[in-house]
Amino acid sequence: MRKTIALSIAVLTAVTIAGCAPRPVDEAVQEEVQVTATAEASATAEADESAVAVTEAEQAEELAVTGALETGPATLDQTTELLVFLIEEEKLAHDVYTVLYEEYGSKVFGNILESEATHQDQVLGLLEQYDVEDPRSSELGVFNDPDLQALYDQLIEKGMTSSQDAFEVGVMIEEKDIADITFQLAGASDADVIEVLEKLRSGSENHLRAFNRQL
Repeated sequence: MRKTIALSIAVLTAVTIAGCAPRPVDEAVQEEVQVTATAEASATAEADESAVAVTEAEQAEELAVTGALETGPATLDQTTELLVFLIEEEKLAHDVYTVLYEEYGSKVFGNILESEATHQDQVLGLLEQYDVEDPRSSELGVFNDPDLQALYDQLIEKGMTSSQDAFEVGVMIEEKDIADITFQLAGASDADVIEVLEKLRSGSENHLRAFNRQL
């Protein structure tokens, strides 16, 4: 009887000690891994949300910059504005080359200023077609567009410095014309306007080559 009681006490003691003992190492490690995985998942989710926010902001900025290119065909007002600027820009080239030709007598200026007169006539035809008033002044070197007026004054100042500077002015004008016309073509939708713009760009490319040969 005493042996049975002693055995029972030993068993109860062992069970009690087992219930209070630390958990096995494997179980503790597993719980730690689960906690770490949860933390990493939360951090990844936050990073993904941040990345999405940055991407959306970048897309919004890109749309704001390029939205003008997606507005569809040019309106009549836009076409009018284009033609008014274009004919004065052609006048600028003509007037600058006239002054430089008188100063230096170089044939390249004489030949190209005649071509610029033809360019103006081509744009004038579009102005008449779209019933747009001709903005050009009859005075040499006078422009309604203040930016073109400022540019004319700067180009004349440089061109009168030397013949080399004068040829560089020719390059600057033709490069600007090509860049402006290329931009205008990207937004043009009327076939007749596109046709004239392409002719003007082709002419400016020829002029640019002629001036570069002088340098």
